Amino acid sequence: MTSKSFFIFFLKAIVLPALILGAAAGVFMYMKNTKPAVPAEPMAEKSWGVATYEVQLIDAAPEVVLYGAIEAGETVQLSATVNAFVDKVRADKGDHVKQGQSLVVLDERELRLTMDQRQASMQDVAARIQQEIERVNTDRKAYQIEQQLQAFNLTNLARQEELVANNMAPASRLEDATKAVHQQQLSLLNRQSNINNHPHRLAQLEAAAAQSKSQLAFARLDLERTTITAPFDGRILSVDTAAGNRVRNGDRVIRMYNTDSLEVRSQVPARYLNYLQPNKTNQSLSAHMQHNGKSVVLTLDRLSAEATGSRGGTDAFFTLPANQDVEIGRNVQIVMQLPKVQQVVAIPSLALYGQNRVYRIVDSRLQAIAVDRIGDITDADGQSLTLVRSADLQDHDLLLITQLPNAVSGLLVEAR
Repeated sequence: MTSKSFFIFFLKAIVLPALILGAAAGVFMYMKNTKPAVPAEPMAEKSWGVATYEVQLIDAAPEVVLYGAIEAGETVQLSATVNAFVDKVRADKGDHVKQGQSLVVLDERELRLTMDQRQASMQDVAARIQQEIERVNTDRKAYQIEQQLQAFNLTNLARQEELVANNMAPASRLEDATKAVHQQQLSLLNRQSNINNHPHRLAQLEAAAAQSKSQLAFARLDLERTTITAPFDGRILSVDTAAGNRVRNGDRVIRMYNTDSLEVRSQVPARYLNYLQPNKTNQSLSAHMQHNGKSVVLTLDRLSAEATGSRGGTDAFFTLPANQDVEIGRNVQIVMQLPKVQQVVAIPSLALYGQNRVYRIVDSRLQAIAVDRIGDITDADGQSLTLVRSADLQDHDLLLITQLPNAVSGLLVEAR
C-alpha cells in the first residue's frame, strides 16, 4: 500500500468518525444547556403518627420504690461474768426465746465454795465485833476496880512514909509501897488506853464487816449469774459455746436480737428528702412491703443523722409491726408513700423521655418541657403512673406518649 492510499484510509477509518462523534456531542451539550429549566416540585414534610395523653393537674401522694434490708435495733452479746465450766446450753441458733428464759447454765460448784468462804468471813468479823464489845465492858469494870486499888496503894504509901520518917519501919517498905503505886498507875494508863481506843477498833471491825458483806453479795451475784437468761423476747443469732467448755469473764456465749426492735433500713435518694422533712412535725409517713405473700405495713421512724455522700442519699429507718417473724439481713423492696403534693400530673412511663423531659404537642409540633419527677402512683385500674411537676404544664395539654427515636422540638406529628 502506497503512502497516499494509507493516508486516505486513515482519514476515512479514524478521523472522519471522530469528527462525526465530536460534532454530535457538541450538538447534544448545546441542546442540554439551552433547554428551559423545569421547576422542581417541593418535597412534602413527613408527619409522624403518635398517641397522646391529656394533662390533668391533681393533688396526689407519690409512691417511691426503695430497696433495703431488715435490721435489729437491739442486738446483744451475752457474755459470761465468771470463770466456770459450761454445764448446759438450752438454746440453738434461730430459736425464739422469751424474756427471762434460761439459755446457758454454768457449773456453780466453785462459786458456791467461794460464797461459803465469804459467809464464814462475815461471821468471823461479827464474832470479833461482839468480842470487842465484851472486852471494852470488862475494861471499864476493871478500870473502876484498879482505881480503888490505886487509892489503897496511895494510902499505904502515905503510911509508910510516916513510919519511915519516925524510924518505925525500914526504908525498903517505903520503896515497895512506891513501886506498887507506880505499877498500879501504869496498869490504869493501859486500861484507859484500851477503853479510849475502843471506838477505833470497833470502826475497823465494822469496816471489815461491811467489806465481808459486800464480798458475800458479790459471791451471791456471781452464783446467780451462772444462769444466763434472755434479757428480752428475741431470737438467737449464734451460740458460741458448748457444754464442757471453760469460759472466762467476758467470753461471749450467746448473740441475739430483740424481735420488737426489727426495722427496715433503706437509702432514700436525695431528691426525695425534702418531701420527708414535714414528717418531723405533723405527718406520719408509711410504707409497705411483701413478706410471705402478705403486705406488711411499715412506719417511717427516723432519718439517719449522717448523709451517705458516696451513694448520694440518706438512710431511712422503718419500724415493723410487733411479732413479725422476719430474718434480719434479708433484702426487701418497699413502697413508701410521700406526703401529698399539689398540682402534679400523673403520666404513663412512655411519656417520659430520659429522667426529666416530656413533649407537649402544640399546633401538631413537638415542644420539649423539663419536668421534676416526684414519684410514682398506682391508679384505680392498677396501672403504674409517674408523677411529674412543671409550671409549663396546664390542664388539657396533650403529651406525646409514643416513644420516637427522633423526638425533638419542632417535629411534625399527627395525633391519632
